[in-house]
This record gives sequence, C-alpha cells and structure tokens, in this order.
Amino acid sequence: MSNDGASFAMVDGGPYDPDKAYKDSKLCNVLFMAEAARRYKGKITVNAFSPGLIADPNGFFRNQSRLFATVFNSITKIVGVAETNEFGGSGLAYMAADASMDGLTGGWYDSVPVGKHQLAKHAPSVEAQNIDEQKSLWTLSAKLVGA
Repeated sequence: MSNDGASFAMVDGGPYDPDKAYKDSKLCNVLFMAEAARRYKGKITVNAFSPGLIADPNGFFRNQSRLFATVFNSITKIVGVAETNEFGGSGLAYMAADASMDGLTGGWYDSVPVGKHQLAKHAPSVEAQNIDEQKSLWTLSAKLVGA
C-alpha cells in the first residue's frame, strides 16, 4: 500500500490532497464535537481543542524529515507562531480536569493570540457551524464503526 495517500480518496470523493486532508480533519473534529455536544448535552461535556502549531522535531513533527522539522520549528519560533509541547499538554490537561470547565460544552479552544501560549474559546468557522454537516458526519462515523 502506498504511504503517500495515492490509494485514498477524500471524503468528498476528490483525489487525495494531503493539505486538504489535514484541513478537513480539523473541520471534522469541530463538526463531530458540535454534534456530540448537542446529543449529550446535560450528560457529558464535549469540547474541541487544538494545541496550536507545535513543530518540535522530537514531538509532533517526529515523523517528518529531520531537516524540514528542525528548520520549520526554528522559523515558527522566529516568526512568533510556535506553541510549546508544554502549552499543548497543559491546555489539554486544563480542559480535561479543571473545575472551571465543568458543564462547559460545545466549545472550540486553541491558542489566541497564536504563539502566545494562551488558551481561549472562540467561534468555529461558518462551515464548522453547519448543523446539517455535523449530523451528516455523525451518521457517516456511526456507519463506519458499525453503530
């Protein structure tokens, strides 16, 4: 099997595009979260989280070319958009365990402003707020796992 995605099609039926696949995966995270939050409101809390751009060659970028990961990591730090492994981990731990998050559901959280190691909730994109798409993804996901 090819490891470059050539044997895969996109969810929308188009040819595999790694950049679009990455963006679509983030969109799907928010779509799925919103539908889960609606379905389980009052029972469990459901939120989406992005740790920001963590290009650490020993962390999230460990499967990239070592040269690319090192150069890209340096550039993101110089430009001021890099987050740290520590911020990503602490942000996720905060959302999972901090009492101030109890009962808060349906939120999209990431670093705002970018690269400044501050977690904030903000509105998702217009596309991610499409309830029909949220329901459609839920249905497709349930079908894929045999639910």
